[in-house]
Amino acid sequence: MAGCRVVKASMDASVKNLNGFGGLYKDAGDEFVKAFKAAIEEMEGESKDALEDFFTTNVEGFVTTDLPGAVKGLASLLEANATNFDDTDAKIAASIRGN
Repeated sequence: MAGCRVVKASMDASVKNLNGFGGLYKDAGDEFVKAFKAAIEEMEGESKDALEDFFTTNVEGFVTTDLPGAVKGLASLLEANATNFDDTDAKIAASIRGN
């Protein structure tokens, strides 16, 4: 069986970093949406309508919500795992001590 070594401080730092990256992805997604809308603002016709529909349906939510949410979700998962490792370590120690 493989060994398991958890460094809580490292996991905590990673959670903080991932949460920060999630915010950066959100900000970048918002800027991307603004830039795209500005780029097609003066277009006219059905192709513009189709492009806007495609962007709104398939791209905008991904870059502003889904991707940042996925990164923050990973941070939450890592944070929960770190807590579980801490709790389990404490329970094993208590068991060894006969508590």
